This record gives sequence, C-alpha cells and structure tokens, in this order.
Amino acid sequence: MMKEDFIATTDRIQLEPQDLYAIDQLAQKTRQPTEKVKRIYADVILRLRSGARIQSFLTLLTSKKVRDILRKTEKP
Repeated sequence: MMKEDFIATTDRIQLEPQDLYAIDQLAQKTRQPTEKVKRIYADVILRLRSGARIQSFLTLLTSKKVRDILRKTEKP
C-alpha cells in the first residue's frame, strides 16, 4: 500500500471547470484514480492560489506539480 503525502479535502476549495478537466486528464495520463488526483490537485492549487497575484496559469502550474508528485510516489 502506497503512503500518500498529500491529503486534502476538496470541500475547502472551489474547483473551476478547467481544474476538473485537468484532473480528469491527469488521472487518465498517469493511470491513477481520479479521487487521488483530485485530492492532490486541490491541495496544490490551494497553496498556489494563496500566494499568487496572477491567477492565469494556475491550472497549468498545478497540473505540472501534481504530475511530478504522482511520479515521485510511484517510485519504490
């Protein structure tokens, strides 16, 4: 069983349609459960939104960070 470093509830964050699309794409490309990707994504975007003055590229930046996290957690 894999230990998850990122545990977040999506209750505390509003995900936009582009975020939901990005989550779906990440889940498909990484072959990870959508709920797992959604929890990690919500945690990452919450952290990025809190310090971002410009919000234009948050979906892209978040997707990259989530992909990196998923790659790291796959390795033994």
